[in-house]
Amino acid sequence: MKVAIRVDASRFIGTGHVMRCLVLAHKLKERGHDVVVLSRELEGNFIAYSQQQGIDVITLNAIHQDAPSAPDDYQHWLGVSLQDDARECLDKLQDFHPNWIVVDHYAIDESWHGAIKECGASILAIDDLANRTLNCEIVLDHNPWPDFENRYNSVIPTHCAPLLGPKYGLLRPTFAALRANPVQPLNNQVIAFFSGTDPSGECQKLLSASQQFSELPFQLTIVFGMANPRKAELLSEPLPPFVTLTEVLPNFEADLAACRYAFGGAGVSAIERASLGVPGTLVSVAENQRLMAEHLASSGIYRYLGNSDLTTADTYFDELTWLANNWETLPHRLPPSDIDGNGAERVVARWKAKKSPFDL
Repeated sequence: MKVAIRVDASRFIGTGHVMRCLVLAHKLKERGHDVVVLSRELEGNFIAYSQQQGIDVITLNAIHQDAPSAPDDYQHWLGVSLQDDARECLDKLQDFHPNWIVVDHYAIDESWHGAIKECGASILAIDDLANRTLNCEIVLDHNPWPDFENRYNSVIPTHCAPLLGPKYGLLRPTFAALRANPVQPLNNQVIAFFSGTDPSGECQKLLSASQQFSELPFQLTIVFGMANPRKAELLSEPLPPFVTLTEVLPNFEADLAACRYAFGGAGVSAIERASLGVPGTLVSVAENQRLMAEHLASSGIYRYLGNSDLTTADTYFDELTWLANNWETLPHRLPPSDIDGNGAERVVARWKAKKSPFDL
């Protein structure tokens, strides 16, 4: 079977959409299916990274993007009209002949779905918002929303199969292995990661806050991400002896599984932390994360700093102070969640069971 995946990364979109699609792409390739990604050449794209991961990429025409007019101006993320994007994708796919098209893009709705179906493919839509009508055969939302079972009732057709909730979390296979074999003892370490682009400069705020301490009872590792536009500025900063600043962690999953605490956003990385039971402090670094961050914070399990447009170095100084004062009494791990790292396997299994003219 042939599967095309339409997904973008950019300084405005972030990298989480591509990362979860790569998990699905690898799972499909393991099953012997042909997979290609269609991605537009935007500033901060992950085209080269995807290719380095062994995934074929069809590059859509490059465009220049200015900053969106509002945080939820998702149409701006696409950079072109829905009709033009669909037409270009159809043109690029003429020689591939996909049976299924996976779409992970907040700007894309039923009009794009309808246009792209001219090639005869069925559609699996990956979404987090449930804010627009979708014309798809499967919808996937792996977030632990309240009442997640009913979120999409009014925006999907009756024939659409919903795959909803954290048991479908698209995580790399190492998360399942690390969850099954917890690391002991844990490192005296806090890891901070606010997405591959860190759009609101949380790494800079946290680093500035850490510079106000002469010591902390833990090692703070700040991972600023491969597409962070503030990379040069961050690398020019003096580091306290208890702070490590790095673009990536080569063994990210293992390091995360071994740390005591984490700072981060409420997107894909929050699902990763929850899978491993890592306690942490959340910040909403994008508009689409706000409701999820508030929901997770309401559980009483996570601390929440609010929206990133309101956080400052002082916000992080106060949080580091609280963390240092409570370090010895904090729980080392949270109660087990439903995010067991086997979500991609479940997605493919349910996908196969979906009535379709194609075998998966």
